Amino acid sequence: MSLTTITRSKPFYVVAGATDVAVARLRDVPTKLSTVKIERRDLEKAAANLQLEVAALPARAQAAAVGFADDVTGRVDDVYGDLLAPGRKVVGRIRRQPSTQDLKREATTTVRRTKATATTAKKSASTTGTAAKRATKRTSTTAKKNAASTRSTAKGAATSARKTTRSAAKATKAGAAKVGS
Repeated sequence: MSLTTITRSKPFYVVAGATDVAVARLRDVPTKLSTVKIERRDLEKAAANLQLEVAALPARAQAAAVGFADDVTGRVDDVYGDLLAPGRKVVGRIRRQPSTQDLKREATTTVRRTKATATTAKKSASTTGTAAKRATKRTSTTAKKNAASTRSTAKGAATSARKTTRSAAKATKAGAAKVGS
C-alpha cells in the first residue's frame, strides 16, 4: 500500500482529527504545569490515599469496564463520523505548516515533566510505605516488651501475696496455740 493511499484513507483522517483534538488540549498543559506546586506532604497524603483506593480498584475497574464498553459501542460510530471531516482539514493544514516541529518539542517537554512528576510520586509512596512498616514493627515490639514486663510484675506480686498469706496464717496459728494453752 502506498503512502498516498494511506494518507487519503478515512481512518487516517479520523486519527488526524483525534490528534488535533488532543493537541488542542495539550497546548494548555505547559501553562497549567508551570502553576502547579507540589509539596512532599501533599505527595505523601496522596500516596496514603492511593494505597487505600488500590484495595477497591479491582471491583471498581470491572464495573467501570462493563459500563465503558457499553458506552463506547454506542459512541464509536458518532465520533468516527464527527472526526472524519475535521481530520481531513487538519491533515491539509499540517502539511502546509512549519509549526509541527514546535508542537512536537512542546509535547516532548510535557511528557518529560509528567514522567518526572510520576517518578516523584512513586518515590514518595515507597518512602511512606517503608515508614509505615517501620512504625508498625516498632509498635509491635513495644507491645511485646510491655506484655512481658506486665507478666513479670504480676508473677512477682503473686509470689509476694502467697508469702504474705503464709506468714499471716502461721502467725494466726501461733496466736491461736498461745491462747489455747
